[in-house]
Amino acid sequence: MSATTAKPPEDLQKVHKRRKGHESLLETLESIIIAFVLAFIFRAFVVEAFVIPTGSMAPTLLGEHAEFACTDCGYKFGAGVEAGAISGEPLCPNCFKPHPLPQRPYRYSGDRILVLKYLYDFDEPRRWDVIVFHNPNDPAQNYIKRLVGLPGETVELVGGNVTVGGRIAQKTDAAQDALWMLVHDTRYKATRRGWEPRWALDAPWQPQDTGFVLDRAPPREKVAWLTYRHRGPGGRLENIADYYAYNSGGSMYRLGSQAVTDLCLRAEVTVAQAAAVVVVEMRAYKDRFRFELTAEGGDQPTRILVNDKVAAKAGGGVLPVGRAAHVQAANVDHRLVLLVDGHRVAAPAGGDFTPQGDPLYEPTRLSESDRDRFDNPATDEPRAMAAEVRLGARGGRASVRYLRLDRDVYYLSEPLMRTSAPGHGTQGHPFAVEAGQYFVCGDNSPKSFDSRLWDLPEPTVPRRNLVGKAFFIYWPSAGSRYGIPVPVVPDVTGFRFVH
Repeated sequence: MSATTAKPPEDLQKVHKRRKGHESLLETLESIIIAFVLAFIFRAFVVEAFVIPTGSMAPTLLGEHAEFACTDCGYKFGAGVEAGAISGEPLCPNCFKPHPLPQRPYRYSGDRILVLKYLYDFDEPRRWDVIVFHNPNDPAQNYIKRLVGLPGETVELVGGNVTVGGRIAQKTDAAQDALWMLVHDTRYKATRRGWEPRWALDAPWQPQDTGFVLDRAPPREKVAWLTYRHRGPGGRLENIADYYAYNSGGSMYRLGSQAVTDLCLRAEVTVAQAAAVVVVEMRAYKDRFRFELTAEGGDQPTRILVNDKVAAKAGGGVLPVGRAAHVQAANVDHRLVLLVDGHRVAAPAGGDFTPQGDPLYEPTRLSESDRDRFDNPATDEPRAMAAEVRLGARGGRASVRYLRLDRDVYYLSEPLMRTSAPGHGTQGHPFAVEAGQYFVCGDNSPKSFDSRLWDLPEPTVPRRNLVGKAFFIYWPSAGSRYGIPVPVVPDVTGFRFVH
């Protein structure tokens, strides 16, 4: 009688482990292959990555550039690289200090963005979208611009603004936030000899750290003012202009050729008493705007006034007593925006207003001589300038910190490069956008080759040329913000959605 010998249990366990290990390896390889296949499908049909090569959309999106930290105020800014070099001395946009170019400046690649492909097969393009498309002149090239004119519209750039059918086109909140460009920020203080402070102080305001403090309350009926005075590189009082620090260098260097009156003032405001009222005043040519913000518990309403007429108001105070509040007041696109801690606080008091609730106004008409007098003042008197900005307080003690003044994008009306004929859709030359076509402009108007300048039968983007909508900067342009001047290190503060 023969006996059958069974395998020891431990041998069966080894076989089982080998089989499981083999199956696990196959599953891992299968998962990797599926991931690659899905990635290729995702790239081909859903999202694709692009690198911004030029500065036509700066400062919203940066192309190849060098970075500078102002040696006086400390503000960090980029200057575009063209033909592999930067010519001229870049100027700090905050304090206008010139910066000699190093012998071999570090150059950084452009922002890397994700684009939603085929989005417009299912949804209509919207004004202010940042779109990627095939260049109508050379379909092998991809361009990126901002969509400003839709099919069937008549587009004209008037005073730097986009108008459609003769009426100004208001930007969305997100697009406007992306298009504000620095004029001055008190967080960055210049200290060089001869530099004139940008804010002129009435008594009893006193400078303090990154702002100003009002320790002694002015009378209830009298406002103590902080008045912004814009000065050029030579220190002379000048208009706020469409200056782009990104465009520094050589014959293309420009301090701005157009006076800009669409402005935004942000500040951190603290009031110490319920009787305090903080006032922001702006002027654009002959129109004056006044934002009156009262403290909680006060007996006066919060109001927005246009030429002394109430355009919007709130029933009570909007500034907390004893706590800092972030205030934003802006005159832009013929509308007035007032935000406290990110929220609109005044409701329109009749008249026209935007869907967001901002009051609209019609600017006072100017003669050519009047506009020229404001745009090219013969004196440095603030009232002679095209725009004025000031912030004040009355009735109680207050302090303001982190004052930042920004300007809006200004779309230039330039002639065609080849023929010097008027550009398409430029001031005085409205352009009718045909069905299935889109009118586009770059945010960096002085350096953007776009629908204004294309010498084509139809200087627009056909719908069939649309690639998709830029929606996220997944790898911001490499930079040295943390003292790491290596071209492959991203600026980690720049991960953001594109608007």
